[in-house]
Amino acid sequence: MKLVLDTNILFSALIAGGKTRKLIITGNHDLHAPEYTFTELENHQDEIEKKTKLDKSDLQLLLNIILEQINITPKPEFENQLPKAEKTMGEVDPDDVPFLALALHLKADIWSDDKHFQKQGKVNVWKTPELIKHLNIK
Repeated sequence: MKLVLDTNILFSALIAGGKTRKLIITGNHDLHAPEYTFTELENHQDEIEKKTKLDKSDLQLLLNIILEQINITPKPEFENQLPKAEKTMGEVDPDDVPFLALALHLKADIWSDDKHFQKQGKVNVWKTPELIKHLNIK
């Protein structure tokens, strides 16, 4: 299954772990994220550190393990889809435009627990509980 991961999924995998982390690390999926993901992770690094209670080196190790499973795509590869994504998501949440643009470019679904992604209608969106059920993850 080809999926573009919203940053909230990575936050969940880092902070809560559980089935979200398991899906990323042990799943046999074609996972993608725009390079903008790094900006969002950096912007929330202090918050993530507090919530995980991991020191910087352990958090970085966990992040590296997770990111090894994800294809990070540079903006130039999907920028032709940015106008369409901007028109759809720009007023709702400008931070989500790169994720929708990448999904349109790859003809992929989006994995996000953000409610507003459900309203866009351009690509299929999976919430974590739906994905767990669909993939029969225990």
